[in-house]
Amino acid sequence: MTETSSTDDARASVPDPVLPEGIGIRASGADDVPAMFALLSAEQLASAGESSLSQDEVADWFETPRGRERNDVRILERDGATVAVWQLFRNFDDKYWAQVAVDRGLPSGLVDELWRAGLDWTERLTLAIAAGLGVTAPRLDLWVNEHDALTRKHAEASGFQQMRAFIEMQIDLAGYAAPAPTAGVTVRQAEIPDADSPDLEIMYRLITESFRDHYDFQLRTFDDWRESRSSDALLDRSHWYVAEIDGEPVGGLIGDNSYLEADDAGYIANLGVLRQGRGRGVAKALLHTSFARYAADGRAAVKLHVDAESPTGATHLYEAVGMYRRLVGFDFHKRLGSGD
Repeated sequence: MTETSSTDDARASVPDPVLPEGIGIRASGADDVPAMFALLSAEQLASAGESSLSQDEVADWFETPRGRERNDVRILERDGATVAVWQLFRNFDDKYWAQVAVDRGLPSGLVDELWRAGLDWTERLTLAIAAGLGVTAPRLDLWVNEHDALTRKHAEASGFQQMRAFIEMQIDLAGYAAPAPTAGVTVRQAEIPDADSPDLEIMYRLITESFRDHYDFQLRTFDDWRESRSSDALLDRSHWYVAEIDGEPVGGLIGDNSYLEADDAGYIANLGVLRQGRGRGVAKALLHTSFARYAADGRAAVKLHVDAESPTGATHLYEAVGMYRRLVGFDFHKRLGSGD
């Protein structure tokens, strides 16, 4: 049995829940993207005060083979209007990510009922898909913003545990001027005209090796990493950089378009420096190169997220280059199928 057929069988084995009268549920598709985007954006604004979502990002769930194979999405409707979106994403065979968004303008009792049903559906589907892939105790993750009492309430009631805090940091680019180049460090734009470009493998190695000692690291094969990047609707390889010392790559930075549509901001998705490059100004050189390029592009700001307990002290690094703290979000986990 192929992986695709096993996940399809698992999906078919998990029925949709019975919902309150007047609420319909169905699998979503590409035609639902505008309505889902509107609801998910409103949910992000309500839970975080800002939204990083783009309509292309939602469409990516249905337009790429990877998106279709790894995402399961349900749309809930009442009187023809979209009132909730449930999403389950398979990140790895043993790690899944859940998202529940419910129209917060509904009666509070109904909001809570759709939240509980949504989390129950993601848990049952996670267990079924994981079992088909030979995994008996998968992990389900949920993101909770610091002031989002609704999501926290349901996460804790369902047995999720808060694991780690991540800080959103930002630098405003109005009046930004890059400092003098760091002595001994050369930063260049990665050259990746196609999937076989040497710089693509160099960037994979730099980011992978830099994060081996970081929280929740899980190794991806180069092929899986390359596929994940190439199918990302937010991809922007013009903002990928390699830092070198004496001609040897020691650091890499990956930017994407996460906040372009919502905030006219650049976004640093990954920044990694190998051990032999740490303490030599490599990370600052990469950051200032990125800031300068985003400023030249006319962006208003640059954002990133950092582990609040980063072993490399990254939070202080970002403050040292002029970034400030905006928001805090929390990674919640629940281990399924282990008797909990």
